[in-house]
Amino acid sequence: MDPRFIATPKESEIEAALALWPELAGQRVRPILVTAFGDIFVEQSDGSVLVVAPMELACRKVASSVDELREVFDNYDFASVQLITDLVHLAEERGLVRESAQVFAAAPHPAFTGQLLVEHLMPMGLRTWHSICVQIKLGA
Repeated sequence: MDPRFIATPKESEIEAALALWPELAGQRVRPILVTAFGDIFVEQSDGSVLVVAPMELACRKVASSVDELREVFDNYDFASVQLITDLVHLAEERGLVRESAQVFAAAPHPAFTGQLLVEHLMPMGLRTWHSICVQIKLGA
């Protein structure tokens, strides 16, 4: 996958981000992929795949298996929407750079504005971004 659309934080950073989500409490999950916007795709013990999506403030099932996830990512429309490729390209054109271990965060969060704009993007650590999003979700 194009490295512009994924992030490669340390395993401990991914685990810390996942531990913040109440929906995952007590579950054993295996991280599969972290996107440039901080979505974390995880395999559950039953083999199904969830996405922990900080921009959506949600955890949701996206595939019945890792193989099915690969198939849906082969669909250009799904991949471009899920990876927010247009916004990644626009950020790149505007010179907004993030380190490979960082993700793009948005301030203000789209939950407050109803939109995700390149002007709102900033590079941030995965755990920090997920912490902010969980606090917004929980109304803290």
